[in-house]
Amino acid sequence: MVKLKVCILGFSKAEIMNNVLFESQLKFIFVISVLIFLSSCSRIMRPPDVVIRDVDCTEINSILDSVAVSDQRARTDASLEFRERVETDYENLSTVLSILESCGLPGLDQVNQTQFNAIWMVIHHSSDPKYMEKYFPLFEEAKVRGDMRPQDYATVKDRLLMRRGEPQIYGSQIRRGKLYNLIEPEYVNQRREEVGLGPIQEYLDFFNIEFDIEQKEK
Repeated sequence: MVKLKVCILGFSKAEIMNNVLFESQLKFIFVISVLIFLSSCSRIMRPPDVVIRDVDCTEINSILDSVAVSDQRARTDASLEFRERVETDYENLSTVLSILESCGLPGLDQVNQTQFNAIWMVIHHSSDPKYMEKYFPLFEEAKVRGDMRPQDYATVKDRLLMRRGEPQIYGSQIRRGKLYNLIEPEYVNQRREEVGLGPIQEYLDFFNIEFDIEQKEK
């Protein structure tokens, strides 16, 4: 029966075996190619290491000036490649964490507002939530002292809550084109006003997000 089928198809057993072997070789080559591709992608996408270095605390003003500029450039310069943005963020994160570990969180009696903002913004932009978890108590203290503006604190607090999987308070965080979960949304404008933020719909208009929950006050 097999011989008859082979004859009808016009192929010899040797030809069939060669074809099967060829197909097996193609499959093997394909699998190896995919593994090589995935391996190269892994190397390309692997984030740089955060390195804590010694910092001369008398130089933090100029250091933070540079951090502030590069942090914003990574977000506004369309000519930068993705890899360059990632490397910039990790270099800035290494610098900021080194300052915090060597010098503590400076107040506005040591740095100006732009320099102070560079510290929390770099940690805020980090893809690893453990840094915000670790240093958030410093920002809470800075808010009490008056070094951290209430609206900035609100943004950082909301991001921290979102990363914990908890509802945000002030409505500053957007995820996948939608307003992230919000605790007691009917009171959000009252909470926003308390920290110097405008009505939430004005903020959400920038993202073309509708918000039609009637606002109340406690």
